[in-house]
Amino acid sequence: MSSTLSLPPPKYQGQAGDCRDDKRRRLHQGHSGESGSRIPVEDLENMFSSLAIDSILSKGNSGDCCENRKRKSCQEPDGDLANRLPGDVLENMLSSLAMQDAAVTCSVSGQLGKQGSVLVFSDHNVFSEVNSGDSDSFRSEEFIDRVNNRLLRHEGTGVEVFEVHFDLNSGHAAHLDKWVQFAAMSDAQSVRLHLCKRGISCSGHSVTASRYSFPLHCFGDGQESSLRKLSLTNCIFRPSMHSSSFSSLASLYLMCVTIADSEIQNIFSCFPVLRFLRLERCNGLVNIRISSETLLHLDICEGKKLKSIEIHSASLVFFEYDGHKVDIKYASTPNMRKIVTKFSNRNSSLSKHLNNMKMIEKVTLTFLSPRKEPNFIYAKRFTRLKFVNLYILPSWNNVLAVAHLLQATPYVRRFRLEMKAYSGDQHDLDDGQVSWPEGISLPKLRVVLVGGFAAQPPLIELLACLVRAAPGLKFLTVSPRYHLLNRTCVWVREKDGEKAARDHARDVARETVGLTLPPSVRFVLK
Repeated sequence: MSSTLSLPPPKYQGQAGDCRDDKRRRLHQGHSGESGSRIPVEDLENMFSSLAIDSILSKGNSGDCCENRKRKSCQEPDGDLANRLPGDVLENMLSSLAMQDAAVTCSVSGQLGKQGSVLVFSDHNVFSEVNSGDSDSFRSEEFIDRVNNRLLRHEGTGVEVFEVHFDLNSGHAAHLDKWVQFAAMSDAQSVRLHLCKRGISCSGHSVTASRYSFPLHCFGDGQESSLRKLSLTNCIFRPSMHSSSFSSLASLYLMCVTIADSEIQNIFSCFPVLRFLRLERCNGLVNIRISSETLLHLDICEGKKLKSIEIHSASLVFFEYDGHKVDIKYASTPNMRKIVTKFSNRNSSLSKHLNNMKMIEKVTLTFLSPRKEPNFIYAKRFTRLKFVNLYILPSWNNVLAVAHLLQATPYVRRFRLEMKAYSGDQHDLDDGQVSWPEGISLPKLRVVLVGGFAAQPPLIELLACLVRAAPGLKFLTVSPRYHLLNRTCVWVREKDGEKAARDHARDVARETVGLTLPPSVRFVLK
């Protein structure tokens, strides 16, 4: 049977000194017997059950209750129950607990290591081992019971991070609401609810379980909130125009979250200083409109129904989109510096709105569809771009698309080209000749980085074209290892391939590319 967590705010009823003395008196009563003996588990459970959450986290009637709580937290940095116990008593208590109980108690005790400011409850740190024979409902009840017991032992002050990682849903809303209220009244700066079954994707989990509706009002009611980072997975998020304003929230991460198009703009009304927003697999979104004067970083990923994105943000610096082809309109983004667009089903291209971005310098695009009908002619030139990253399938049409893109970016200084392994038809030309675009001139190009080189004929021809168009080239590196761009926009190595294939690729690069370079170019094979 799960314990019910009665959760008033973490404020003290009556005098703080009386409350502490009362807790110490009950602790000593529970630790009767010889001083060197360990407390039996039954006595320990009775002792903690006497510490009702109402007495620890009572709301209080005094107007300066919140101030007293904060002052108490400053005066006593070792503020939780475990920290105020003598060392020998604490050691006896922990030795009496089951192994998993002791581990979680240590995570909230400053006396045992780090300051007790991080509360993370997950399958691996609440349960000592996974019992495959337990039903899902039984494990959920056991998990809830243990989390409630941990919160009963905590005073509710000095919590910086509060996280729950477990397969819970709307059926457990009564407990989840109380945990969220605990985090809010404990002045948590970072809250994360990752409500997914371990080893199963959130999209699959949501089919069989109703999502939990996050109680945003727990952090509002006109009170100042210390929340700076909120991360929700497999939840329902309903910000409204009438929601209380959160003057401190800077980062919002929504993954597999139920949210409507009309509620996206409400996010910026609720969180007026929001700097980072990530929307991942929020499949209810169709047409997103972003309008913000504070947002710096926008990341949108894999929305199944998504059709269009429109951005109005003078502050936005970085934008990334990863998913199927959608219409992206940069209506007003004058300070944009970096754009990453990764279309999974079509080749991406330079946006016609780039010339309106006075600060733009870097773009990352993908050419992962070896289409026979090329569509890559640019009517404009984009003179502000200095860094271009491309991730492509090395078909002839894709390579020609790269050449036309370079023709439209004459002042690029650093060019990175990553090949993805591709064994299909490369659309070989009938006559064996490539009609390269005329007038390619790259006078500012100094560095070319190539990854995933496997002696592909289209790529060899493209490198020869680059060398001819860049008289000031200083550095060319070629590697048979290919890389992928991770979520932090850092190129990470994926696979090395067979050693024989790597050696062959290096030999071909040395003979076909290296021997044709002028002495002023430093050529590196990795």
